[in-house]
Amino acid sequence: MNTLTLETLINIPFQLQLSWGQWDNMFGNNIVNNTFNNFLNAYLRCCYSSFLKKEIKSNHTNNQWKTKGIKISCKKKKELLLLGRHSNNLNLKIYYKRYCKVLSKVIRSAKNLHYNKIILNSKNKMKSTWKIINEENGKPKHSTDIQFLVIDNNIVMNQNKIADNFNNYFLSIADSINTDNNKHINTSMTNPINYLPNSFRRPFTKMRWQYAST
Repeated sequence: MNTLTLETLINIPFQLQLSWGQWDNMFGNNIVNNTFNNFLNAYLRCCYSSFLKKEIKSNHTNNQWKTKGIKISCKKKKELLLLGRHSNNLNLKIYYKRYCKVLSKVIRSAKNLHYNKIILNSKNKMKSTWKIINEENGKPKHSTDIQFLVIDNNIVMNQNKIADNFNNYFLSIADSINTDNNKHINTSMTNPINYLPNSFRRPFTKMRWQYAST
């Protein structure tokens, strides 16, 4: 039997490749490991050539704001774009730009209505707002939830107790560090807040906060 190349293997169904395979070299071997390895190599060669890997990027986005009218308008926008590429009609190009501008305003309004409704009905408005911002920026969601915490050889699964222990630890860690460092210092330590009046004698300018929305 002639040796099969990769190009011919790709166009042959999987079962047919198995039937055409050369199996004599594996069953004539008395060593079990060699027989199994030869069989596995031949099988995987047929499998990989028949079932090629294909990377598919997920296009899942939160498009609940996209109404039927917006979908139709987006389709028409694409049609106008294709017409403009093969046409030198100046009026068509101007109409396309105006159409895109109006469609952008409609999409922005639809998003605002949809997201404002989510935030209004949410118990944690700040968390919902940042979730929307990350989705719009395309940032992936990283789960950082702590399921349990070992405290004094006891497993604590209550989320409120876990949060309280973290807060107590980080609130007291600064005092413990200063206490350990001051053990080897005989001189009295000056409070750092006392350096501020000496360094900044003039009042700071008034801060002006910019308004922000979703």
